Amino acid sequence: MDLLAARLLSVKTAVAPSAGPDGSIYYLSDAAGQYLIWRYDGRRHDVYMPWEGRVGGFTISPRGRIAFAADIGGDERWRIYAVEGDEVVEVASEGFNNLGAWSPDGTKLAYTSTAERPEDFSLYIFDGSSRQKAADLQGINIATDWCEEGILIHHSESSRDGDVYLVSGGEVKNLTKHSGEELNASPRCLGGGRVAYITNRWSEYAGIAVLDLKTGEAKQLIQLDREIELFDVWGNYMAYVANEDGYSGLYVMHLPTGLTHKVAIPPGVVTYLSWRFGKLVFSLSSPRVGHEVFIYAGEVRMLTDSPKYGVDMSRNITPDVVRFKASDGLDIPMLIYKPQGQPPYKVVVLLHGGPESQARPGFDPLVQLLTRTGHLVAAPNFRGSTGYGKTYMKLDDWGNRLNAVRDVHEAVSWLAGQGLVAGKPCALGGSYGGYLTLMSLALYPEDWRCGVEMAGIVNLATFLERTAPWRRRHREAEYGRLEDKELLAKLSPITYVDRITAPLLVIHGVNDVRVPVSEADQLVAKLRELGRSVEYIRLEGEGHVFSSAAKPKIYGEVVKFINAHLAQGQ
Repeated sequence: MDLLAARLLSVKTAVAPSAGPDGSIYYLSDAAGQYLIWRYDGRRHDVYMPWEGRVGGFTISPRGRIAFAADIGGDERWRIYAVEGDEVVEVASEGFNNLGAWSPDGTKLAYTSTAERPEDFSLYIFDGSSRQKAADLQGINIATDWCEEGILIHHSESSRDGDVYLVSGGEVKNLTKHSGEELNASPRCLGGGRVAYITNRWSEYAGIAVLDLKTGEAKQLIQLDREIELFDVWGNYMAYVANEDGYSGLYVMHLPTGLTHKVAIPPGVVTYLSWRFGKLVFSLSSPRVGHEVFIYAGEVRMLTDSPKYGVDMSRNITPDVVRFKASDGLDIPMLIYKPQGQPPYKVVVLLHGGPESQARPGFDPLVQLLTRTGHLVAAPNFRGSTGYGKTYMKLDDWGNRLNAVRDVHEAVSWLAGQGLVAGKPCALGGSYGGYLTLMSLALYPEDWRCGVEMAGIVNLATFLERTAPWRRRHREAEYGRLEDKELLAKLSPITYVDRITAPLLVIHGVNDVRVPVSEADQLVAKLRELGRSVEYIRLEGEGHVFSSAAKPKIYGEVVKFINAHLAQGQ
């Protein structure tokens, strides 16, 4: 790997900040090689505590006690621990666990776990020395806040359907009962028997509603012509983040009057927002900033400056947002990162995961390395992407999946029609983006010079059979029921694998619980049987999301593969 690649792919990040009662700001950083909890006391930044595994999240009690979740080897089997002084106490290690919320007095921790049933996250309470089940719950559940009236739960039926539960005295009450699909998520206590939460009950776009626990009546508080993604409250104020064509807009509202102002932040994506102990902090990802922690107190100030390894961030490319018309008349948004020089360019089409996700203008070291080495990177937000309303997000469900594949084909055609493409492009994607890469290579083989798929779905039937049990129902809502073998076969890359002719690089972590490594194994075996050109990197000790330590080497191999094949195609 050359020095530029090593530098860009080594850039570190700081994310997920929260204030503590002592005024310190805590956050996650991979500056020490993997994500650990760091603390900024107003004077210096320091690792809060060493830990062997990757820390995935933490929460701070009103008394200053910290609970955190960590996994081993990227397996996403989050174990929960609590820290007090120099002691670390194991809270939950069986099954899969979701870190939750502290009680108002800071003595108890709520969390959810599959310890009893692999498909259901029930509610548990840890009192500092022992744990007990507080409620038997079905499906995926997260304890998001703990009010005087009880524990608030975000129950998720799928990525676009969910409810808010209140658990009190062993009783579980659904606060947002509804018919059909409706998003109700991220509940927070407002005090005075009121709960704020994100919902799309009344609109195409998710807004914020307030529910009165005494009357059960819910009213809209904030509704925009774009999605609200994050919010938090402190006293009489609420901060919220809106998705504005992929970029984030940060707003602060005075709740009694409704007066709202937009906060000036660097152009990019707010990835986490917290208002605790009087301090509003957030993490933001931006091409020319990196991924850093900020605080807002009348003005925005960057608190972290993660190691950049000599990278001049001002030279990074910010994308243009364009739209093209699909053959059925639908507008498809796309981000385009243009390198230096004049067109046509070597092109990489980057396909995001999810599919309930969105290509957004954050800092992506792989994208920046590709543009620095002369590639144009195009990232389409094909139908099924989030950020454009609930109708757009549903357009790829079940039998409509192939329309999203066609969107990718038509994105390539549009780019060529604009005179931007030299030769043929390379398709690149991870997770669902890996699936879409394979489907694009198979159904439109004439479009592509090469392909790179990472942790992608190959066979929807075997994927649904072998993914973590608690994920199956979620994924069936998107792809189709496991018993509908005919539909799943029609939508699976393995069905069309003989049509893949472009050279392919496959990368997959052995510890992946979302998309098992058996998906990659069967793909590579079949391609080799057919005599196709395929390279396979099977990663021991890695899961679905590659570790910070492994990414430089993995992405370095990706860029070498793309460079070699696109150079041949010119």
